[in-house]
Amino acid sequence: MTPVVRRSTVTVAVAGMMAFVLFSTADATPRAGASSKRPLLISNCAKAKFKPINVIIACGDASLGAREMTWSSWTRKSALGTGTGQVNDCNPDCVHGTTKTAPMQLLLTKPRTCSNGQRLFTKLRYTWTSGAPVGPAGGSVPVGCKLANL
Repeated sequence: MTPVVRRSTVTVAVAGMMAFVLFSTADATPRAGASSKRPLLISNCAKAKFKPINVIIACGDASLGAREMTWSSWTRKSALGTGTGQVNDCNPDCVHGTTKTAPMQLLLTKPRTCSNGQRLFTKLRYTWTSGAPVGPAGGSVPVGCKLANL
């Protein structure tokens, strides 16, 4: 091999290795596999997310949720955020009901590691901060591994 061909071969090999390293580490999406990672929240009844903007609380019919969430804290143990709560008043029935909105706070706790290694919050507590438009002033629901069959 001539020096020019050898240099070209080495250059191509180095460029290929750099591309492999670059593309294999390019996914910067936070993962929750290790216990040192921040837990995620199953926000749409199926997929876990970090600091979701919209959260469905009642997965059966999506009659209770929060949108435009802003998270003031998100740690390995808990997360706290505020947004606009939405609830269906189910008047005269849930199909024909009206969606009512008011400020809402969400508190996520009880992080657990699921069977697939993903770390999720398993308890969601919601509070209507300016009074509930319909129903109770707050409540809590289980979320997490079982919800996503993990």
